[in-house]
Amino acid sequence: MDISTTYLGLKLKNPLIVASCGLTKTVEKIQQCEDAGAGAVVMKSLFEEQIRAEKTGLQDSYGMHPEVMDYIRAEVDMEYGARDYLTIIEGAKKSVTIPVIASINCFTSKWWTNYAQQIEAAGADALELNVYALPFDFENSSTDLERIYLDVLQSVQSQIKIPVALKLSPYFTAFGHFANRLSEAGADGLVLFNRFVKPEINVNKMSVSTKGAFDDPVGFSYALRWIALLSDALALDLAASGGIRDAQDMIKQLLAGANVVQVASVLYSGGLKKIDSLLDGLKEWMAAQHFETVAEFRGKLSQKNNPQSKDFVRAQYVKLIAGIE
Repeated sequence: MDISTTYLGLKLKNPLIVASCGLTKTVEKIQQCEDAGAGAVVMKSLFEEQIRAEKTGLQDSYGMHPEVMDYIRAEVDMEYGARDYLTIIEGAKKSVTIPVIASINCFTSKWWTNYAQQIEAAGADALELNVYALPFDFENSSTDLERIYLDVLQSVQSQIKIPVALKLSPYFTAFGHFANRLSEAGADGLVLFNRFVKPEINVNKMSVSTKGAFDDPVGFSYALRWIALLSDALALDLAASGGIRDAQDMIKQLLAGANVVQVASVLYSGGLKKIDSLLDGLKEWMAAQHFETVAEFRGKLSQKNNPQSKDFVRAQYVKLIAGIE
């Protein structure tokens, strides 16, 4: 049985990638992910603020409000700087055989011309751009915001030859149109979808804080829908991210058309040994369904191939509430 796949032009021994998180922040941890059976890793993100802090003052290239900038600074965990990040890439590539994908959390297009080249020179097999432009400015239209993403992509791709994927949020007015624009601009892949910290208000202390979004079940279904809709429609690869808890979740995303799945939360709760459980479940299901390779069933239930394809585009209740009223 062959559970290998391809993603961003890279050959992976299986479709399970350890997503960008604390489990991939050092060479030793990346080695542990490989030993546990991961097909690839996405390194813990380097934040744009860290690169800019090494080059100049923390001034944004499109006028980010100082209070928003302070908030972002407070959320950034400065565990390593930009130069240290390159050292980790170099060490990981000497220590493991699985693909090592660098990750940068960014929201402008200004700081990438030299640093993208350094990431490539350090040996990264690909680069994942975790992009999010907070739509806080009343003067910026949806077109203005989309342009930021396209500028980031194009500025990076003009400098490097390794594949580039964008990790996106689902919050776009016309996501299908925007995904197509990214594909036409040369993106090699999309990671669907990012999740964010949530604001929380303590009514007793009269204070505001943030909390994680790891328990959000909506993200899985939203990614399932869009992976099914985009699969076979765009000339790029798709990675499912968020809410993948067991082998069935992984299989669903692959059936929808994902090339790979990215997992993190389930590894925090179940340990790296959970990778074996997920892959064993995949193999057992493939054997029961008489599939010899992942390629045989990937995208079998995408929008293009699914005989009930309207289920992916129908977003409101129909049969589920029929007869209730």
